[in-house]
Amino acid sequence: MATQRRRRPPRRPRRRRRYHGRGRLTVLTRFLSFLLICSAIAAALILFFKTQDFVISGNVRYTEQEVIDSTGVEVGDNMFLLNKYAISRQIMKELPYVENVSIRRSLPDTLVIAVEECQAVAVILQAGVGWLVSSSGKLLEQVTATQAEAYPRISGVELLMPEEGGTMEFPASGNATEEQVLSLLQALESRGLLEKLGGIDCSGSDEMEMEYDGRFRVVMHYDDNFDQDLNMVEQVIPQLQSNQTGTLLLTMFDTTGEIRFVPD
Repeated sequence: MATQRRRRPPRRPRRRRRYHGRGRLTVLTRFLSFLLICSAIAAALILFFKTQDFVISGNVRYTEQEVIDSTGVEVGDNMFLLNKYAISRQIMKELPYVENVSIRRSLPDTLVIAVEECQAVAVILQAGVGWLVSSSGKLLEQVTATQAEAYPRISGVELLMPEEGGTMEFPASGNATEEQVLSLLQALESRGLLEKLGGIDCSGSDEMEMEYDGRFRVVMHYDDNFDQDLNMVEQVIPQLQSNQTGTLLLTMFDTTGEIRFVPD
């Protein structure tokens, strides 16, 4: 009688044991390599790219050397460790007539500085001293009362702690705010009419008065849209006689809706 062979049960596939340590080692190696590369780049930036030259543009009132000195940057300073915004603020503080600054790095060793200068458009007399003001409200410098006569005067206001290179600020108890005065100055500037400004009087509690073109007094509300006001003024003046002088009341209109003009 033939014997039957027993069949062996099928072998189960062996599971490979995962070696987790190798994965951790790979991640660690990559991280250390990344740190090494970053350190090499940082070292290269520190060792190289040092300031050796300056290129200055836009300066008229100040010399190139005055602009360079105002930066506080020395030859040999690392270009990538310089704070461009802090340098810009430093320049504008040291050189009051500089209103805007643009700084860029020109590798490998040049710092390029472009400045934008402003001009005085008015003066504020206080304690016997005149403070020249730009159209953005920057206090440019002190002048004598005699020198102040060459500029349109902003009267009826008081400056809080004025300093050269600082900003025009008025006390809250005053009739006008610095924003209102600046709004008028900037409206005049945008329309190319600053040269016609003779002065701004803010002594009134509800209305401000502007001397204009050597012929007129223009009365406006403090919270007016001054661009619209100036547009109306420029429309009315051509309708008057060339030798007429008087007051344009933008606070009052006649029966036809036109600006009321009171001749002298």
